[in-house]
Amino acid sequence: MRNKRLFVGFSLALLLLISIETYIYINNSEQKKEDVKLSFVLTGDNLDKWENLVAGAETAAIDEDCIVDFINSPVEYGFEGEVENIERQLDEGADYVMVASSDYQAMKEYVKATDYADKIVFVKNGLYKADKTSILTNDYQLGCDFGNYIIDNCQAKKLIMVSTKEDINTVEIREAIEETLKNSSINVEYRLMSATSGTLNQSMYNLGQSGLYNGFITLDNETMEAAAKAQSKLKAKVLVYSVDNSREAVYYLDSNDINAVAFEDDYSLGYLAVCEALDKKVSTVYDVGALYYITDKDSIHSEQMEKVLFPFVK
Repeated sequence: MRNKRLFVGFSLALLLLISIETYIYINNSEQKKEDVKLSFVLTGDNLDKWENLVAGAETAAIDEDCIVDFINSPVEYGFEGEVENIERQLDEGADYVMVASSDYQAMKEYVKATDYADKIVFVKNGLYKADKTSILTNDYQLGCDFGNYIIDNCQAKKLIMVSTKEDINTVEIREAIEETLKNSSINVEYRLMSATSGTLNQSMYNLGQSGLYNGFITLDNETMEAAAKAQSKLKAKVLVYSVDNSREAVYYLDSNDINAVAFEDDYSLGYLAVCEALDKKVSTVYDVGALYYITDKDSIHSEQMEKVLFPFVK
């Protein structure tokens, strides 16, 4: 009798153990999904200029347990090169492709004409809130805020605004700055510059030396560097206000060669782009609203600015 009870108890325990293991196996199988694969197609001859955005995307990939690849599309191949890279990534199994296009309008038309609308996320370059699947800075508001900063911190009578390109982002910022300064005491003139470095450097020096302007508003990395380099050659330094995200801009700001920088929060853009593709809610620590900052020599080494400018310390 005792042996029979022991056998029944053992059988029940074994059955319970098998049931628990079966439940765990089935539950894990239901929860386990194939890894989601995301690709970023970023225009540039290397990924150096995208360092902060890549860091943000990589952090999100770790947090969300997905796979992220980064592809640089050489500048010389233009929009066609971006399309080729997008299609290759999708053919190779990417579930979503984040694209920072050199020609937003052409890319938008391309996406409309294909079946990729639900697989493409615009990041960094594009028109704010124009697309449902996009993670972009509000460039117009950035320009307005930078214009107001210049008004509040600048005694200049005339500034020249320069750029080597006229893409959607640059045009938005330029128009916002012009609109903001229109009713101020500061006159602003715009000029499209040559992208050839030797010609650009000489032109920026000539403009600074001419005495016609109190300084520059630069809208891209090339004009920022040319303006900063010209300072050491000019008889008297001029004011320089720059829209730029590079490490060089931080260096020149810290060296007093430029006066203030407006920059986009690329780290958060990268993080949020991954979350957008995965349709994930994100912590408010990354949901930073406008996704841009304005800093000068007085604030560049504040704790907040260093965390944004150098996100690898986060």
